Amino acid sequence: MIAHLIEDGLNRTTPLSFADAVLEAVRKLEGSYSIAAISTKEPDKIVCARNESPLVIGVAAEGHYCASDMPALLPLTNKTVAIDNGELVILSPGDLEIKKILDSSIVVRKPKQIEWPPETAVKGGYPHFTLKEIHEQPQMLRNTLRLQEHYLDLMATFLERAREIFLVACGTSYHACLAASYMFSKLAFLGSFPAIASECAEQHGKAIGIDSTILAVSQSGETSDTLAAVTTARERAATILGLTNVVDSTLTRVSRVYIVQQSGPEIGVAATKTFTSQLSVFAQLALRVAKKRGKVSQDEMDYLGERLKTLPDDTETIIRTQTEKVRQIARKYRDAKAFLFLGRGISTATAYEGRLKLMELAYVPAIALPAGESKHGPIGLVEPGFPVVFICPKDETHKTVIGNIMEMKARGASVIAVVEEGDEEIKRLADDYVEVPKDIAEVLSPILFVVPLQLLAYYTAVEKGYDPDMPRNLAKCVTVK
Repeated sequence: MIAHLIEDGLNRTTPLSFADAVLEAVRKLEGSYSIAAISTKEPDKIVCARNESPLVIGVAAEGHYCASDMPALLPLTNKTVAIDNGELVILSPGDLEIKKILDSSIVVRKPKQIEWPPETAVKGGYPHFTLKEIHEQPQMLRNTLRLQEHYLDLMATFLERAREIFLVACGTSYHACLAASYMFSKLAFLGSFPAIASECAEQHGKAIGIDSTILAVSQSGETSDTLAAVTTARERAATILGLTNVVDSTLTRVSRVYIVQQSGPEIGVAATKTFTSQLSVFAQLALRVAKKRGKVSQDEMDYLGERLKTLPDDTETIIRTQTEKVRQIARKYRDAKAFLFLGRGISTATAYEGRLKLMELAYVPAIALPAGESKHGPIGLVEPGFPVVFICPKDETHKTVIGNIMEMKARGASVIAVVEEGDEEIKRLADDYVEVPKDIAEVLSPILFVVPLQLLAYYTAVEKGYDPDMPRNLAKCVTVK
């Protein structure tokens, strides 16, 4: 289609130049793209353009190069020019010209010399894949907002008609399912059962039947325990739905309907960007089910739809403004023997995921609970200096969470709070805090509140001298029971 749009410009009665034909064509495009175009009419040029997909230019004495990532260029040159969203580049043997797609204004940008070794180049300049993938989350969230409407609506239809729903997963994906159960309940008034896959057959096996719907979630689509639970459910004639990150995985082949969440490859063993992408997909499904059931007003649908669109930018803001603060907190508590993570409502899922990341990457024993359960035993662990992490969105649980913080402070705990901007009450109580953008919709809060916890786990691991990309005893795809 893009080629034909360019052709239209070249074949006019008064033909456009090749570069102008590409410029006119990309002005008609929406969404994410990165293109490089060539034409026999001007064979000495390559015209490139990008929006929300990667593009980098290499500069050398013998010419110019374009690629989607730095490692491809390094065997040829270490001088590169990064191209921003909404820019077009005209490459010729002796020239490099950058223009804004919107108004054709000229952009002047000097090449930078890259001194990365090959192993760092593959990581995009980051010291570890884990950090790279944390930083990729804004783009991955944008990708999930472009999922095909047909498949979202089809899966929402199955969920809306289901007599009972089991959300089946392991590890991080289970935490996403736990958050999803709150989303379905609060938005669509729809009950669902989050189930740990390894326990699903024992706990729910004989209760699952032809009226049951299983929504199985697995980053790889190959997780052994999840597939075993799916097999049990299929034998009992249940409807199988799938959410995964891998096309043509086993989960996609056995599912009646599946969604591929578009997170891209995740190299780090600890799931980061796949978790937030799963939450985004679940939020979109919950909204669609709510609409089908008539449980949410159009005003609320519009509001939540707009808040979903702001999540990528909000995530970028957190990473840009809070990373150094999180690094300092990690340095301060790197020698702590254990942590306690507490949240209420949907933030319970965030607490579980923050706990898991810290254990996976930094090998620090940690407990996560609904904050109200802390009084039933775990509070006995608290002594002066014991770090307790609170997830504190400004939702209906806010006042109760303040009470829980006071309980911990009274026993000498060091309180680390993840708060919304402007939450002065909790900031005064906390020993340390990290801020996320304010006015977050409650059902979307885990997507933003988990990002500082991912960074905390990463930097704690680094401070302790561990490799976050290769956590001991763990594998990316768990294919054993």
